[in-house]
Amino acid sequence: MTCVTPTTPDVTPAVLREQMARWPTGVAVITTIGSGRPIGKTVNSFHATSLEPPLVGWCIDHRSSQFAEWMAADGYVVHVVAHDQAALMSHFATPSTDRFRGVDWVAGLDGMPVLVEPVPLRLECRVSHRLPAGDHTYLVGEVITITTSDAVPLCLKR
Repeated sequence: MTCVTPTTPDVTPAVLREQMARWPTGVAVITTIGSGRPIGKTVNSFHATSLEPPLVGWCIDHRSSQFAEWMAADGYVVHVVAHDQAALMSHFATPSTDRFRGVDWVAGLDGMPVLVEPVPLRLECRVSHRLPAGDHTYLVGEVITITTSDAVPLCLKR
């Protein structure tokens, strides 16, 4: 069998986005406190970074309306979304001035918002590194607490 892969003359942002959408990925809702209020967003860039020390990371676009708040945050909470929580994923992905409207949460580590809704995996983290990477910043956090359930995580794929 012969496999021929056509190439593109230019790797544009649109081409890269389209092709990366073919890669299966998990989804997480990340929360923190920004300007004295809870903020959150849906991401698919979350992943493990290191086991010793326990580090995880995700990337935020410099054009995010809350970029400055995320950069000032001392920590964040990762809520890995379950396969049956598409509504939660969509809620935190939809542009809004208050994504916490109608969402139950409690204060967790350092007062950060922990969603009450059970998720497959929840990690409460303190930011250890902020690394510029092109048009994003990579936020690395040290995992302080882990909460798990038997729920199956959501996986997006095209």
